[in-house]
Amino acid sequence: MINMMRREDGRIILTGKLAKELYLEGYGELLKDGLELDPVELASLIQRGTIKAPLRDALEALAGDPSLFVKYIVYSDLRNRGRVVVNERSTPFLRLYPEGARIGETSSKILVLPLQEDDILRHGEIIKSLSTAGKLRKELLLAIVDDRLDVVYYEAKLFNPKRVRDEKILPKAEGTLIHDRVIIWDEDIGGELYRRGFWGHPLGIRKPQINEKFKAKLQLNLMESIYLMKKGFLTVKTPDGREIDENYLLDLAMRIKGDVRQRFSVFSYWRDLGYVVKPAQKYGANFMLYEKGPGLEHAPYLCIVSSYDDRIAPVDLIRVGRIATSVRKELVISVLKGDKIVNYKISWMKI
Repeated sequence: MINMMRREDGRIILTGKLAKELYLEGYGELLKDGLELDPVELASLIQRGTIKAPLRDALEALAGDPSLFVKYIVYSDLRNRGRVVVNERSTPFLRLYPEGARIGETSSKILVLPLQEDDILRHGEIIKSLSTAGKLRKELLLAIVDDRLDVVYYEAKLFNPKRVRDEKILPKAEGTLIHDRVIIWDEDIGGELYRRGFWGHPLGIRKPQINEKFKAKLQLNLMESIYLMKKGFLTVKTPDGREIDENYLLDLAMRIKGDVRQRFSVFSYWRDLGYVVKPAQKYGANFMLYEKGPGLEHAPYLCIVSSYDDRIAPVDLIRVGRIATSVRKELVISVLKGDKIVNYKISWMKI
């Protein structure tokens, strides 16, 4: 039997022999006068039928804070899946325990961050949450609630990539700017650029093989061209023979593709680490990242470029995350913070 009383401050106190059992299952805070429940826990227990009380009153108590209602949806979903979860009061988080755990016997391993799919948040908020989880030696789980109040879970983790190959000395090339491409006319030099770093793509060859010597002109996109010019491996001229610099190409890229400075910074970051970086617009991302290269492996990562203060709706992460999962890739978000780049990965997680 459970006895329930409401204190003058509005808090709910449970007494009776089931109160301690509920506490061991992760409900409430045990005080001298009984088990104190917060509004999220109370609404969940009423919904499950453990406590007989009007659900309407419990849900209306959450109405003043939309984030509490989202927290309640995620909390209830995890409880309905048989998981032990504790509401971290005065924080946006829930604490998730391993399956079969009991409070006091096992420590929690995961912090859960409930999010409404259309709520706009900054990438910096996710990074701060990752930092909080890291300081507590816990993993971070994003719990995203859709319009049907279904919940999908994505594991988020900071990603500190290591260098995958040393920088290679490349042959010096000369190319001509044609619209938004630079064409390397010398087929031998173009072939070497492709073989030594998968730079560009040979014209007319759909799937070039790294071990095959091909005879074709090489086309470079603007990102690749600017990078190679900055490294001193490429000279570019207009069709009338006028030499142009990387700033000319950057201005051209910004006219055609918008402000590409963030994307170029991230492109350079990954290229400097030895990754092969290719466009990934067809997947809803900015880049595909290869450790070895096209034809030698499937790209392990899709990459989205953003900044610390850029805003995003969780549903946008879900869309790209689902595509990444369907093509067996991990989604990496590269976030510019000042002159540094912070990376985090998200991947679908079965609860």
